[in-house]
Amino acid sequence: MAQKPVVAIDDITRVDFQSRRPGCDKAVMHEDGAVQSSVFRVAPGSGVPRHLHSRVYDIFVGIKGALEIRYEGQHGNGIFELRPGAFCAMPPGVKHEVYNPSASEEAYFFIVHAPHEGYDFVPVEFRHLQPALEDSAYRPPSHP
Repeated sequence: MAQKPVVAIDDITRVDFQSRRPGCDKAVMHEDGAVQSSVFRVAPGSGVPRHLHSRVYDIFVGIKGALEIRYEGQHGNGIFELRPGAFCAMPPGVKHEVYNPSASEEAYFFIVHAPHEGYDFVPVEFRHLQPALEDSAYRPPSHP
């Protein structure tokens, strides 16, 4: 098996971001069939709207600012505050959204999609929580 190259980035807040929706940008730092590692930059009042993944975990780590991860699943509902250094593992099948409630501060988070192979983004509605984002103009990344 051929060895893969090392990926090293000095500052993950200064990478080539691509817009996903107004105020929400994503930069993919590493990707192969097993995993995708990315960073999101989220403007105040923006985020990633309600969705779930049927086979993929979302592994979140807060980098800068504070974000709300709203979720609904078979084991409960809630709002987790993702601050710098905080961690959240969102299992497949759990409805969730990511929102920046700040009026003035950008927020950044690191995310791993695992496994990346078979990634899907399924828009959903919450049954128990009030969504923070009403806009569904999110453009999930396209995958072959």
